[in-house]
Amino acid sequence: MSETTQSSQAPRVSGAERILAYITVGVAALTSAYLLFMLLSEHETCYGMQADKLLCQPVDAIAAARGALVLLFPGVLFIGGAIGALWQTRASLSDNRNAAYGLLVTCTLLLIGIVTPALAGAGLFLLPATLLMVVVAALGTVKFVHDWRTGAAQAEARP
Repeated sequence: MSETTQSSQAPRVSGAERILAYITVGVAALTSAYLLFMLLSEHETCYGMQADKLLCQPVDAIAAARGALVLLFPGVLFIGGAIGALWQTRASLSDNRNAAYGLLVTCTLLLIGIVTPALAGAGLFLLPATLLMVVVAALGTVKFVHDWRTGAAQAEARP
């Protein structure tokens, strides 16, 4: 691939990464709001099992706060991943881009680890946003490899 082709693809990858990061946070926020609304509208919440029967209790302020707290942790990871993606596309120093890429990948891997075991429940609702975050991380990886190759080529060109 020629150098001009690589340099013209870098802004497109950065733009796609940035747009998908915004969309991911929006989808995650809508999904979390929907899940919290559904919790409050059901008027009861169920935790655990006893003698093959769900343990359900009426929704009160504590149950609503617990639900909000449970949804807050993946929300923080979605926001952290989006910040990493945006930071990576805008940073001028390679060390900053590397740190941003690390934040993006760390948040994405934690999201996968949280959502995958919960696919039978609320994780199914967060799956689309998680898959979008995986695409954002893949685009970030493409940008990271491009920056690494560019840096290696520049280092070879120096006398």
